[in-house]
Amino acid sequence: MAARRPADMVPGLVAGLAGLLEAPSGERLAGLVSSPGRDGWAVLQRVITIHGLAPHLFRSVPGAELSAALGQPAHDWLAEQDALNARRIERMHGELAAILRAAADVDIEVMPLKGALLTTMPGTDPHRRPMADLDLLIRLEARRQMGTVLEGLGYLWQPEANPRPTHDVYLGAGGGSVVSIDEHPDNPRPVEIHLEAMRHLWPWMDDDHLTPALWSGGRRDAILGQPATVPDDSALLAHLAIHATADLLVGRGRLIQWLDLGQVAARGVVLGGVPHPRLAYPALRLARRALPRMMAGVAIEDLEASVPRRLARWASTVPFDRRCGLMVDRQPVTPSSLAARVGRWAPVPWRLLVAYGDRPQPLALALHARMLVSRWRARSRYRALHPEGG
Repeated sequence: MAARRPADMVPGLVAGLAGLLEAPSGERLAGLVSSPGRDGWAVLQRVITIHGLAPHLFRSVPGAELSAALGQPAHDWLAEQDALNARRIERMHGELAAILRAAADVDIEVMPLKGALLTTMPGTDPHRRPMADLDLLIRLEARRQMGTVLEGLGYLWQPEANPRPTHDVYLGAGGGSVVSIDEHPDNPRPVEIHLEAMRHLWPWMDDDHLTPALWSGGRRDAILGQPATVPDDSALLAHLAIHATADLLVGRGRLIQWLDLGQVAARGVVLGGVPHPRLAYPALRLARRALPRMMAGVAIEDLEASVPRRLARWASTVPFDRRCGLMVDRQPVTPSSLAARVGRWAPVPWRLLVAYGDRPQPLALALHARMLVSRWRARSRYRALHPEGG
């Protein structure tokens, strides 16, 4: 029998990691690498990194158990990844506290989202997950003033090569070069200032019910000792689910996002009127399959009644691999290439169901084609006006 190539192992490893998210053990991890052979651990390292799971695995499985099951080198690698991530999180928490303090000084209301909130919630392990950037939601009228605040802290605004910018990106001076593929503290730590929580996730939607839901249930609180606005758990869970589905739709889904959903769901969240239910549902259903205990209290069935039946069947049975939108490799070096774009926007059935609901397939295909043509024209016009931005 021919030896399996490393690339052939990846889908099975992604599914295997999804199956042990809730109860990882050294034995179960070792079971993932025993069948692929000597290349198994190297490939599993790559998949663990892609899905942001090294800190979770290291902190969930006792060190002696890891060493006994996987060997000392594997234990040491997970320990190193955990230490690098902890240093990065501490650095980003210092930056977040400084931004919140400076914003409060000029009466700007700031709502941290995603990792900036999940790593600072009371009772949570702040180093359990990696964090790529600081996502902060502010109100439209504070946009210019927030830019002044960040520039005063030494951040530089980064222009976007996008005809429809949906958020402002800032980087600390000299902080734009990737030094390592892992969660290295010296990798770029962008600050993303959002005026809305929806449209940047899903380009063909022109309505946004999520942002008002986040603000309406928000409460004033302290994060890292600084004033901030915190969304209620129901709106937070909806936001995380919508964001996770948006990534799945373009093949960028990560298992760490399902753990985030489980972390919030375990707080006893009661889902109310979920904004954009077709977008929230797929990630919630997939996470419920992978994390049945953590997600047990979330009434997925109530939400299921408001989505197309074909979408519900798909989410209940699709394998945990590329077919549900999970990453099985790092993002392409040329994300704007034709092949990459086709992969992101091909009219596969579940994408059409999320985007266009129960509309007849010919109509959904026509709407999809119109959206793609509209985006292509807008990008072409933008490039003609801004050749330096590409």
